[in-house]
Amino acid sequence: MADTAIQWCDLEDEDDGWQQTRCLYAYWASDGELLYVGKAWGKTVRERWQRSAKPHFWDDIERHRGVHEHTVGVGSIHSGGQRLTHQLLADIESLLIHRLQPWGNLQSRLTRIKRVGLTVHCYGDWFNGYKSYRDRA
Repeated sequence: MADTAIQWCDLEDEDDGWQQTRCLYAYWASDGELLYVGKAWGKTVRERWQRSAKPHFWDDIERHRGVHEHTVGVGSIHSGGQRLTHQLLADIESLLIHRLQPWGNLQSRLTRIKRVGLTVHCYGDWFNGYKSYRDRA
């Protein structure tokens, strides 16, 4: 299995990244805490970010965590020659969630289906700098 690289970029108001699909996105609190990792496949990053897409998440994060400002990052996938499928994107997302335990993610925190040999390299504006994550048996 080929390594997968994800180039992360923090989004500003009018960045083209808001229109991306077939990518990952993440939310960070102003203190650097990773709040959520998600995938945008059939919808754009902006559509997934809209309050109406996850009203309970946004209500909880404001009420229970006191987070009213955040950074949105988009992760462009470079799959090392592999075809990027919805399942591969879901496996990458679940690996990051399982390893990093973001507050807003509930699925994949405790158990997940592994893709043994999958290695994900995050770089760019990734919240904790360049980091690699490997799926082990």
